[in-house]
Amino acid sequence: MLQNTITLSLLCAAAAVTADSILYPDTTGPYRVGYRHLELVDYERPDIFAQSPAPRDLMTTLFYPIADSQESCTIEPLLTPRLANYLDALLSAPSGTFKNFALPSCANASLSRPDLPLVLFSHGYRGSRLLYSGFLQQFASYGYNVLAVDHPSDAEVVEYPDGRYVYNSLGNDAPGDVETALEVRVHDMMFALNSLNNKTITSLVPGLSSKCLETDSVGIFGHSFGGATTFQSTVNDTRFVAGTCFDGPFWGSANQTGTDAPIMLMAALEPSNSYWEDEWTTTWPLLRNSKSWFDVAGSLHLSFDDFPLLMELLGAETGGIFGNITGSRMVEIQSTFAKSFFNQFLKNQTDGIYDGDDSGNWPEVSLVMN
Repeated sequence: MLQNTITLSLLCAAAAVTADSILYPDTTGPYRVGYRHLELVDYERPDIFAQSPAPRDLMTTLFYPIADSQESCTIEPLLTPRLANYLDALLSAPSGTFKNFALPSCANASLSRPDLPLVLFSHGYRGSRLLYSGFLQQFASYGYNVLAVDHPSDAEVVEYPDGRYVYNSLGNDAPGDVETALEVRVHDMMFALNSLNNKTITSLVPGLSSKCLETDSVGIFGHSFGGATTFQSTVNDTRFVAGTCFDGPFWGSANQTGTDAPIMLMAALEPSNSYWEDEWTTTWPLLRNSKSWFDVAGSLHLSFDDFPLLMELLGAETGGIFGNITGSRMVEIQSTFAKSFFNQFLKNQTDGIYDGDDSGNWPEVSLVMN
């Protein structure tokens, strides 16, 4: 199942890639990667943020290893139309720039390894599951099935296959009722995990047919508010056996109770809010399993999503609010440390990186405490 060396032009469906397409970097792990967008509707749970009565309706993307022998590979535009337009305006790019971004991963390819560990991902506030795809496809290439979840009304915009869309309705900053929003997010993650044990859902993923993924013991990670979601989820649902927080606060009841799950915190050298450091320090003794807190030199809060990588691919300067570390290097750091952490607790494999034994190759990363 090792990633092969067939050139992209031979793998791609010719009609899907145009002269204007901007491809993310190729993955470098041992597995080729496919992905599939999935809509998950929780008919048992009303969406308390919806403008009119409706069930909670999630959009997700599953990234996964595919067979090395698969010959066809469809390359599709990654970003949905309204999200692409939002990024054009936000980053003062020419109209239509962001609709051209595409992953080298294969859309709707056949999932080859349902036996590999599953890890769920939660995005930052006013973010999008799609704005972490560079990192998530790379992490999946190390041998993981990865489900990225959108949180409607909290995300910047969520777009559905039937043309519906939901913009953020909770405000510019973290929602006023943080506890309520966090509870909704955690239940989103729990429902998404349940869905991957539902054959009606998994049959929509090529290659799975009537099979389900491994959902009894899974990992979870997230950025910013997704980091808080990660931390709280390990308390609310013991199927989440290990969690990684990328520059996210320790909010929720978990900062009072602690957790029995191993936790890795990877923080910006200058966190967005100084009180996050106080929360991390105060909560640290309540983490009752393996734990490590790393800082990344040159990083700021937005270094942990795809923004620096997108700017790099456009040939734009990356400094300012995106930090001084390149997007490609951040993808390398995040995916390598996440791989080391989850390999240890989901695969029982140790490479020493999570334990700090390979620090010479990662001069930007420093261990704060464990």
